[in-house]
Amino acid sequence: MMGRPVLTPDYIASHTVGVPGTKDVIWGPLYDSLAYPSAGQLQFTFFATPQGQGTSSSPGAGAVAKTVFDTNIITNNQLSLGNEFYAVGSETCFFPGVTNSTTTTSAFAVEPQVLNTAGNFINDVYNVGNGGLKVLTVGTDRKYINDGPLNMFPPATRLAGFAAVATGATTATSCPQTQYAVWSGEPYTLVPIYIQSTQQFTLVITFAALIPTPSTQIARVIERLRGYLIRQAT
Repeated sequence: MMGRPVLTPDYIASHTVGVPGTKDVIWGPLYDSLAYPSAGQLQFTFFATPQGQGTSSSPGAGAVAKTVFDTNIITNNQLSLGNEFYAVGSETCFFPGVTNSTTTTSAFAVEPQVLNTAGNFINDVYNVGNGGLKVLTVGTDRKYINDGPLNMFPPATRLAGFAAVATGATTATSCPQTQYAVWSGEPYTLVPIYIQSTQQFTLVITFAALIPTPSTQIARVIERLRGYLIRQAT
């Protein structure tokens, strides 16, 4: 059937905003970001360092503590009082060459690029994506994600469009070009998880061995738990 649904008064009333003593629900993924060292790292722990702590990995932010540009967690490993979360999916965003010291992506455009030499940006994405085990634990020992490698958790959005410029040379010579790759596929969905207010949860990514970035550049990793934020109306 075509057309828009009829909104009944009861349905509209169920979405009334700000009624004291009630709760409202919004689409509000939880996110946290960390720098990925060029030499690699064996373990990354997300949602453990809230705003005002740690070091920002946001492009060009400098050596400052985490802000809303890094995470929307304000209490380590838990939701603040009055907030609950209904998780339905998980995604990992990996950005080669992104550091808090510059607003540019140093590994994105490679110029000059030696002909027949694989692109560093693509290699960064490929190598790191082929490693890693993601574990989401809620409470003391309940694991709701225990899966990998990281390319099993593609981002929900990605760059659309692509441009490349080359000299047309057929020998190993300078060949300027633009390169881009991203993990893709079906979004990683969860049997819904209802995380209650102040309930402890952890998300850890571990690697069996260090995976350096072929570009030798620092990268950025953003973990997003997709889902709905349930909050107390005030």
